[in-house]
Amino acid sequence: MDCRQLAAALGLERVPAKVEGVRSKAKLLVSRGWLTENRPGLSSVSVAPIGGS
Repeated sequence: MDCRQLAAALGLERVPAKVEGVRSKAKLLVSRGWLTENRPGLSSVSVAPIGGS
């Protein structure tokens, strides 16, 4: 999902300022392992193994 789609799914306007905020937060979540970046600008939810910590 790209950041424009993610912003819309979160109920935000698809204006550059909102999309950029979503993009920066998505990059943070990628760095923490919550999301994976399949291609530049396209993220998806990471799936953790069951029972992992």
